[in-house]
Amino acid sequence: MLIMCTILTNCVFMTLSNPPDWTKNVEYTFTGIYTFESLIKIIARGFCIDGFTFLRDPWNWLDFTVITFAYVTEFVDLGNVSALRTFRVLRALKTISVIPGLKTIVGALIQSVKKLSDVMILTVFCLSVFALIGLQLFMGNLRHKCLYWNPPNATDNDTDIFNATFGENSTLNATQFDWNAYIQDENNFYFLEGQNDALLCGNSSDAGQCPEGYFCIKAGRNPNYDYTSFDTFSWAFLSLFRLMTQDFWENLYQL
Repeated sequence: MLIMCTILTNCVFMTLSNPPDWTKNVEYTFTGIYTFESLIKIIARGFCIDGFTFLRDPWNWLDFTVITFAYVTEFVDLGNVSALRTFRVLRALKTISVIPGLKTIVGALIQSVKKLSDVMILTVFCLSVFALIGLQLFMGNLRHKCLYWNPPNATDNDTDIFNATFGENSTLNATQFDWNAYIQDENNFYFLEGQNDALLCGNSSDAGQCPEGYFCIKAGRNPNYDYTSFDTFSWAFLSLFRLMTQDFWENLYQL
């Protein structure tokens, strides 16, 4: 009961956004109580040699990790390593080993996850296959945008080159203007009203017809701040995972 009350009180103090100065001494008290509890277990059962020792119980690994990081973050000068301090939240997980019923439930959950390993492997395999299909079919297609073509320094020869190549792999006269900067400038793309991304278009389909004065070329970033694409296997896999979990899948479908 003492350990349970200590854990709950510790969790309350961890929720404070601006804790007072005296809470530092309270943290030392909590660490001392956790250390005393572990020392009693080590004295009674041993540390790690025999079969019933302290570290042979996986639930005690959590206690050992919490106590170790508590001393490391408090007494060792590691500079501004705030990531190590996030391990303090693991103290809340000590309630699992304290409450017998909760310990049984979590143990059953872990065993069920192990049984689902074959299902997860099959799911990853299926997603990988469809990600490869999407990679082959849609690589670079989400970068096709409607580009306004009437730069102030363009010549008739530049316009002829653009019309012949639709702006792809074009080597326009660099002394006239910077072609790469022009196609990367989002002000030259066509945006529908209320949309954050430029209108996607296609030269081989009727998707996203460009208005007069605009030409469909591959330029700029991908939609959703360059997070939605099929340009690499990893991004294609993420897009398929979005569709599977139905996480804002309608946006990807409408692209």
